[in-house]
Amino acid sequence: MRNRNTLRRRTAFAAMLLGSTALAVLPADAAFAGPSCTVAGCSTTFNDSPMEAWAYFNWCRKGDSTGAWTVSEPTCTSGGASQDTFYLDSGGHTPLGQDWDAFRVDAGWCYRVKFVVSFGSDFTRTYDRRGQSAAWVKVADNADAHILAQTNTSPC
Repeated sequence: MRNRNTLRRRTAFAAMLLGSTALAVLPADAAFAGPSCTVAGCSTTFNDSPMEAWAYFNWCRKGDSTGAWTVSEPTCTSGGASQDTFYLDSGGHTPLGQDWDAFRVDAGWCYRVKFVVSFGSDFTRTYDRRGQSAAWVKVADNADAHILAQTNTSPC
């Protein structure tokens, strides 16, 4: 999976670099305006766990990087696009070519997530919300989040 994603990102990045001159001259269309993909790519969430999950379109805080989290549900509008949610069945993912900036860690659950980062180091993080409220986690444009496991029991 990592090699295919890395190749996809590098190919997309090269295409964007080649087209960057044309983009500077031509008017931006919906694919390049507002809360959409950047030269770094699109943030995507993959649900590799056997349980359902939810992705969120907008991230509402500035200055955060991939893996940052908050207990405040993102409800903002970004670049004219209202907040939206996307249901992730087991094995599902957010639509490719769209920029889905966050996912929810459900209240009372523990998620193990691997972040595949273009032009950076991949890392895995555990979000333990057992006995606590839900949390929302940022996925930057240069990253894919892979929800590997979810549990509401020990160990996390």
